[in-house]
Amino acid sequence: MSDINLARRAEISVSFQGVNITSSIRKNLVSLAYTDNESGNSDDLQIVLQDRDGLWMENWLGEAIDSASAARLKITAEIIRQNWKSDGKDETLKCGEFELDSVTCSGPPASVTIKASSLPFSAAIRQTLKSKGWEKYNLSGIAGEMASNNGMSLRYDASSDPYYDRTEQTATSDISFLYKLCKDAGLSLKATGTEIVIFDQKQYESQPAVMTIQKMKPGDGHAAAYNSYKLSSGSASKKYASCRVTWVDDKGQLLEGIAKTDDYNEEAKNNQQLELKEKVSSAAEAKQLAEKRLRYANLFSRTAEFTFPGNPALCAGVTVMLKGWGSYDGKYLCSSAKHTVQGGYTTSVSLRRVLEGY
Repeated sequence: MSDINLARRAEISVSFQGVNITSSIRKNLVSLAYTDNESGNSDDLQIVLQDRDGLWMENWLGEAIDSASAARLKITAEIIRQNWKSDGKDETLKCGEFELDSVTCSGPPASVTIKASSLPFSAAIRQTLKSKGWEKYNLSGIAGEMASNNGMSLRYDASSDPYYDRTEQTATSDISFLYKLCKDAGLSLKATGTEIVIFDQKQYESQPAVMTIQKMKPGDGHAAAYNSYKLSSGSASKKYASCRVTWVDDKGQLLEGIAKTDDYNEEAKNNQQLELKEKVSSAAEAKQLAEKRLRYANLFSRTAEFTFPGNPALCAGVTVMLKGWGSYDGKYLCSSAKHTVQGGYTTSVSLRRVLEGY
């Protein structure tokens, strides 16, 4: 709890290798930024410190590099929103655990930038190129074996689990190969230093919205829920009305599956169809794959970006509603959220409209 008479504010808490260093960096802190990504990219943490006295470059930097070379340097961080609603209550955003990726010194004015990632670039699952034929595996089996080989756990949160008679991993890192398999299957992948998570976006999209973003009217002023916004729509070349998946099996039989958008109009003259040749074992599997690939191709037909006063509830994977924005109204999923403490506390989110009817 905070003093209800004090102005609202945001504090940070940072630990290196389990040692809390918050008090040591507080007077030198320029900014702390945490980016939470839904799929395809690892989460990252960036801390910028002013270094007019050379303390960090001349002393801490060498020690940090030596520690990181001997063992992976673990960094954890939290953002604490204090008395934000003038009720004395505090809210904490646990950013998670990261590993040091790089330290950069620059100037003038002298500063040190510490960058860390939930899945560092040096990780074997990200850097080691492998060639292997995977025979008679489900996607969950491939992911589970990769996770085990890299000292990680697997959380498979999807109802579908594609089966492969054989699929080739050729001079590709485990995480890149696994991401391709997930993308082809219409699933999402997120990885940290300790866990691989594979999930179906439709399950996330079905969650209740955590907030409604009402368009501000003239005169709303400080009552507005957001600081800035940007709305975008994809080009016509990125929108498909349907998708057809075909494959000719060993017996010469054509296996075909077609999926259409919920608002498909047979009479429209500008319908575009995504044509794919993918190995499938039945027409039903071809249709299921067509639905997933059509969905993936049209993910970003409507997108939005907002910057808010700091809000720990806004994180990757949650949904929000847009209201009063005309054709952009509807439900959106948060694909990334960046929380920044720099004097004040702000949260910037990237949103994509939820696809209904796929």
